[in-house]
Amino acid sequence: MSNKSNEPFRHSYGFRFRETPTYEIAQLHGVGWERTVSTDYNWDGLNRGEEGAFLFQYTLSGYGMMHIDGQTYPLTPDKAFLVWIPSQHRYYFPSDSDHWEYMFIMMRGERLRPTVDELISKLGHVSDFTIDSPPIRALKMIYEKARQRQITDGYLNALYAYQFITELHRSTTFEKSISEIPESIQKTVHFIELHYEQPVNLDEMAESAGLSKYHFLRQFTRFIGLTPLEYLNKLRIEKAAELLRTTEQTLDEVACSVGFAGGNYFSKVFRHWVGMSPGKYRNEHGLATDNLFLR
Repeated sequence: MSNKSNEPFRHSYGFRFRETPTYEIAQLHGVGWERTVSTDYNWDGLNRGEEGAFLFQYTLSGYGMMHIDGQTYPLTPDKAFLVWIPSQHRYYFPSDSDHWEYMFIMMRGERLRPTVDELISKLGHVSDFTIDSPPIRALKMIYEKARQRQITDGYLNALYAYQFITELHRSTTFEKSISEIPESIQKTVHFIELHYEQPVNLDEMAESAGLSKYHFLRQFTRFIGLTPLEYLNKLRIEKAAELLRTTEQTLDEVACSVGFAGGNYFSKVFRHWVGMSPGKYRNEHGLATDNLFLR
């Protein structure tokens, strides 16, 4: 995701639309991907122009610092902070860091505060997310939409804001913070992501974790919220949905590409997760999102 060079850069996009939905929860105010190498980067949450804005900022590489509630936190890779602007906090580039690369999203909305306050009460002001977690995938997708100038009106703007907030809420319900998941289970998640298109079985997954099959099954289900097979199928269906949207492969070819032995079983599993057949999903692929995140 991040570039290897430590040269500073700034790619940010702001949004202001006159016409917005009356039912909106939030509107995107800005999104960006930046790298700083200067100690001039120093933001005081009580001394800036924005009013009533929610900021989520995620570290890709290097690190920065956050001071809030009397505590100072290093913002290393996979860490994100969630704050209101204005509020009493400060985040900055420390003198002993060689760079800080991050993505951010800022939003506003009269109905946003109780939703965000609930998020902060569950996640804290500083939390951990893997680069492939649904909230970060949503953030990357929104950034790409902005970069390609595809957020063209207040309705799309509100939709993407709502999607990001929804993924954050789902992360509090369905996903444990990476710091809470044992390394053995993290290894299996990585193993599944690398080999989902192959005929992976429970024995191989348990071996990747270094646990007995029965202990592994209990641990995986406890920390991931799905059985290993459910997680494998969820990932396969997410990949299949992308192929259905972006290729002309037949259903059997899609099934084979993501690890299913045949089209009939693939269709059954797809319908279970998505609520419609693969063929219908393909016909209706003009959905407002580019990625299908399943729970």
